[in-house]
Amino acid sequence: MFRYLPIENEVFSPCLGRYRTFGLRVLRSGEEGEEEVMILPDISTDFAFALRLAGLFTAKQLDPIHLLDIIEDML
Repeated sequence: MFRYLPIENEVFSPCLGRYRTFGLRVLRSGEEGEEEVMILPDISTDFAFALRLAGLFTAKQLDPIHLLDIIEDML
């Protein structure tokens, strides 16, 4: 089972200065507990968007192999 969690990062841009971005952390549950499968750190500056994606992808059990394609289509 995959579990998607929103994550927060602080980044710096010479033009914008410091700002926060939100991404996703993907965990897989197994016999030995949870293991981190993937981190996609910078999807959006909108936390609510990242939170909705995490809930949707967890509910639908999106395989992380498709994550980058889905994110690209959504943006």
